[in-house]
Order: sequence, then structure tokens, then C-alpha cells
Amino acid sequence: DQFNYKPFILGMSNIIALVVMKNIGKTYPKFKSVRALGPLLVSSLSILATFIFDLENNGINIIGTIPSGLPSLSTDIWFPVIEFNKLISVVISVAIVGFMESIAIAKQLATKHHYELDSSQELIGLGMANILGAMFFSYPVTGSFSRSAVNDSSGAESGISGMITATLVMIVLLFLTSVFEYIPSATLAAIVISGVLGLLDHAEAIFLWKVHKLDFSVWMISFLGTMFLGVEVGLLIAVGVSILLVMYESAYPHTAMLGRLPGTTVYRNVKQYPKAEMYEGIMLCRIDAPIYFANTQHIREKISKYERMAAQRNDGLLNAEANSIVPQKQQINFIIVDMSPVSHIDSSAIHVLGDMNDSYKKNKVQLCLCNPSTDVMAKLVVSGLAKAIGEDYIFVCMHDAVNGCLIELGKMEEEGSLKTLDEAGHEKLQVMMEVGSGDETVEGKEHKL
Repeated sequence: DQFNYKPFILGMSNIIALVVMKNIGKTYPKFKSVRALGPLLVSSLSILATFIFDLENNGINIIGTIPSGLPSLSTDIWFPVIEFNKLISVVISVAIVGFMESIAIAKQLATKHHYELDSSQELIGLGMANILGAMFFSYPVTGSFSRSAVNDSSGAESGISGMITATLVMIVLLFLTSVFEYIPSATLAAIVISGVLGLLDHAEAIFLWKVHKLDFSVWMISFLGTMFLGVEVGLLIAVGVSILLVMYESAYPHTAMLGRLPGTTVYRNVKQYPKAEMYEGIMLCRIDAPIYFANTQHIREKISKYERMAAQRNDGLLNAEANSIVPQKQQINFIIVDMSPVSHIDSSAIHVLGDMNDSYKKNKVQLCLCNPSTDVMAKLVVSGLAKAIGEDYIFVCMHDAVNGCLIELGKMEEEGSLKTLDEAGHEKLQVMMEVGSGDETVEGKEHKL
């Protein structure tokens, strides 16, 4: 339990030597081979020092006895599988954690060396390696973080390095185990540490801190978990945190209240474009995610909030800056929801939209939908919600919806009262609509999807 300065000095000396040789190989192309020879040179010098100075008897641990020879064949004991029920949970855990560790280091190296990574091929490779390894009493095979780092720091550029390494390991097991027994443990640790140092991407951490603090937090949790709890536990923590973030983002999707950019037929987020115009009696909004059971309540609350904001208007147009809104209530007759980004809708969402539509009709408010996708529209039709809303109020685009609602409002004002649209008979609207900012018109355009 006490600090031993001798292996510490040896290990730090090896790390410094490895880092220096690595930097020399990077800086000076003529000495590129120095980088690859670093681990071999350090190991050779350490073995030599063990013989000369008798390091084992001077407080520095060495590897010790290494069994020589190749492992025997194990296929004769594959069947029957003893205690299968106890093994299956362990096997699944090892497979999942092993794949996560392998794909994590593989992605890091792929990013570092600018090549594409095929996760399916990685999984196939791991499966084949484990099948062949199991024939010779092998441990479960995975893409080791530390050994991959050492391989990369040695200058390996392709899978051939693995084949050469396997051949050399076989030669060592057959003829050279007695030599490698004298490598100090501190030297092996130094080789691994120097290799891992090259994978510590501090520039990415700085980038994440500047761009997105939440991503930086996930990075730090992964880093600290891997450093202090091990690769497997660190990866499990990182995956768990990532899943929680995905669930949070899914349960609280982005939504926006929309307004028309002056002089155009373009409708954008009023927070992003404060000068966007909003029409009296009409509330425009957009949902930027699939709607399903986890986020239906949040979306409902957001639409209700936007309705209250739109009901507080100032001189017919609402400025998007919430702090500048003058509390002056007005009746909202139309709620237009842009469904363009909604790729999926489930039964829970259909029920919630149905409840909202029923509630709006009781309050003499018409719900309108814009540009639902083919799948979403099919579910609206099958569920009967499209008929309940009114097929005349499901539009191709936001501008069509706004024009249709403005015409309805005009008719209501001419009649002298604002009555519900279903009382008006849901007649099909035939209008002349100005397109963009030009004089081109589309006569008799039917605002119906």
C-alpha cells in the first residue's frame, strides 16, 4: 500500500522516452521509423536492465513465468453446455460490453485517420474472432482500448498489423517466453499509457465546451468513468447518460410559434424573426418532431401557451418579443399547426389531438393542419380524426391555410358575428390568392389536401 519510487521512476522514464520518440517520428519524416520502434526499444532496454541490475530483487516487479507453447484444441468440450441458464446472462453482457468497447475505440481511430467505419463488419469480425478463439481456450475477444492505442501509436495503418502481431506472438510463445519473462510490469504500463495518451482528444473537449455544454458533460462523465472505473463501466455509464438525453430530447421536442416574414409567403419562428407578422384571430405554430405518447402532453401544453400568447395582441400584429406584448385579449378563431416535420404519429397522439379538437370546437375555435406526411395523413384518415377536424381544414402549405382562414374571418365579419366554422357549413373555398410578392394569381385554388 506504500508508494514505491523505483517502479515509478522506471515507468515515468519509459513514458518520457516513448513520448519523445513518438514526437520525433511525427516531427521529422526522416526518423519516422523511430516512432514504431519505440515500444520495442523500451522493452529491450528494460529486459537488459533487469539482467544487469537484477531489478526483480531490487523492488521492481517483472512479468514472471509465461507458459510456453500453443494452446490445445477445445472443440471436444463444446457440447453439452453445462449450466446454460447461468451462462447466458453473462454471455450477453460480455458480448454487449465487448462490442461497445470495440466500436468506441474503432470510431476514435476512424475519426483520427479519416476513414469510414462499418459497424456491421466490426461485429462480424468480432464474432469470427470469438468463434476461432473459442476453439483454443481463448478469453472472450474484443477490440481492446489499450492494445488498439498501442498498435496505433506504433504506426500501424491496416489490419495486416494484426496478422503480423499474431505471428510474432506465436513465435514468442513457442521460443521466446523465457526472454519476455524479464520485462518489468512498469514498462508494460508505460507502453499502454503512452499509447492511450495519443487518443485523448482534448481539442474535442474544448470544442464541445464552446458549442454545447451538455455534450461536454457527457464527454466528461465518459472520460472520468473510464479513467476511474474501467472501460466497461465507463462505457455503460456513457451509454446510459446518452439514452437519458435522447429520452429527454424526445419527450420535450422543439416547437415554435410562427409568423409571416413581411412581404413574403414565408412563415418562420417569431423568436428567431421578431418582425414576423401574426394575424388577428389566427395562431400559427410548428411541431419539429414525431408525436407519440411520451411528448403528447408537452406538445399540448405548448400549443395552449402559444394560443394564450396570440390572444394578447397589440394593434393587430404581435411582436415576438414576449416582454413587449401588451395584455389585450382577443378571440382566437383558428389554430394552424404545421405538421411538415412530423414523420410519425401514434395512437396516443391521435387521441390527444382528438381531445384538443373537441375542446376547440366547444370554444368556437377551428383546428387546422398543414402538410402532414403520407403516413401521418393515412393514420388521421383511418382514425376518423381527419373527418372530425374537417378535410377542408387540412392544407398543403401554411400560406394556403392562412389565406383560407383569413377569408373565413372576412365572411364572419361581413355577417356581423364570428361564429364557428362548422356552423358555416364547411363550404369549399374558391379564392384568388396572390403568390409570393408578384402579381401572379391562382384562381379557384381549393385549400384542401
